Amino acid sequence: MRMVGEVRENYGNEYAAIKAVAARLGVGSPETVRKWLRRAQVDAGERPGLTTEEKAEIKALKQELAELRRANVL
Repeated sequence: MRMVGEVRENYGNEYAAIKAVAARLGVGSPETVRKWLRRAQVDAGERPGLTTEEKAEIKALKQELAELRRANVL
C-alpha cells in the first residue's frame, strides 16, 4: 500500500497508480491491489467500515452462537 502512495503523484488518478503497482508486483488483477489498499485504509481508520480484527471477532462469535444453538437442540 505504501507503493501506491509513493507513485500516486506520477499518475492521473489513484486507479492508474494501482494498475502500475499491480503490474510491478506481478499481481494478476489491479482489483486485488485496490482491495488490499481499501482494507489497509479501513484498518488504519482512514475509511469507514469494519476492521479486519472486528470481522474476525464477528466470525468467531457467529461460530460460537451456531455451536451453542446446536448444543441446545440436542
